[in-house]
Amino acid sequence: MGRKKHLKETLIAVAYFLTLLGLIMILNTSSVSHALKLKNPYSVFLKQLVWLVISTVIFFLLWELDTQKLRKAIPYAVIVSFLLLILLLIPGITKPVKGAKRWFFLPGGISLQPVEFIKILWVLYLADYLDRHRKQLYDLKILIGPLILLVFFSFLIFLQPDFGNTVLFFLIFSIVFFIGKVPVSRILLLILFIIPFAYWAVMGTEYRRARIRAFLSPGEYEKKESYQLMRSLSAIVSGGIIGKGAGSGISKLMYLPCAHTDFIFSVICEEFGIIGAVFILFLYSFFAIIGLKMAVACRDNFSKIAIGGLVSVIGIEAFANIGVSTGLLPTKGLPLPFVSYGGSNLLASFIILGLMVSIYIENGERSYL
Repeated sequence: MGRKKHLKETLIAVAYFLTLLGLIMILNTSSVSHALKLKNPYSVFLKQLVWLVISTVIFFLLWELDTQKLRKAIPYAVIVSFLLLILLLIPGITKPVKGAKRWFFLPGGISLQPVEFIKILWVLYLADYLDRHRKQLYDLKILIGPLILLVFFSFLIFLQPDFGNTVLFFLIFSIVFFIGKVPVSRILLLILFIIPFAYWAVMGTEYRRARIRAFLSPGEYEKKESYQLMRSLSAIVSGGIIGKGAGSGISKLMYLPCAHTDFIFSVICEEFGIIGAVFILFLYSFFAIIGLKMAVACRDNFSKIAIGGLVSVIGIEAFANIGVSTGLLPTKGLPLPFVSYGGSNLLASFIILGLMVSIYIENGERSYL
């Protein structure tokens, strides 16, 4: 019982340790490039620090959240989410960045990526739906509703275009269904339904086909589609077992694109070696294990599914980012949770953390008092 009461403290400690490590690495990886571009080596670091303060405030506010009120608000939040995704696609509402319309730009240089928060809502919606229909999960008709929502959400995200988060929505869908004890046969049937659309999404666009070719034969496309991957692998290999030492890496010196965002793990490997890489993997694994223990400790079905699904989002994103950095997955821009630079992702990660802690306090921890 005593160990279970300390689950949330352990989870919070791991999250903040990753975040502080991320702040150090963001300063390390961005200072030179932004000193040249903006004449301010601390600009990215200070922005992330402000986002951390905002994220921390919201994290603690979520501790007072009432689960029942949260569940009642989910249908309205789903409607708002659809409207936000549609607004992004309307000409003139926002501006594209590298051909993608994924962000709303607010005064003060603030940008928000709605999909980061919609992923959280997606987990909560599925947890609520599966809990309300927990006695009917063998009926395939009951599962049609979430499948239709999945198609609409994924299509709007795909149009931004944002293929990485489109795939993430499908993965969350499958994992939450598994956690919610939907029969495996039903999950496999739904996956079979999705496969033709997934194939069309990948092979129906030339630049995605090029990324697949580059992933399969990176050496042949080193100066084009595989440029980032080859620079990333070079940084990782050069770190060896113990690394070059903190701050001693050279990949961040305008050599590795997106060193403080998508490929921050590569810089960690370069400067701290295999030991540093294993330590990062341990932290994310430990975070996932603690989160799943919190889910199991909850006494109601919604809380088990919600916490399990939320911790899965962090786990999937971490695996995807590290997989891309090491060449295990095709190149796609997904941040490393708590560590990579990015206000929306950091805030979303702390909202996930806050929701997990809040739900656990109400439906898990108090059951031991």
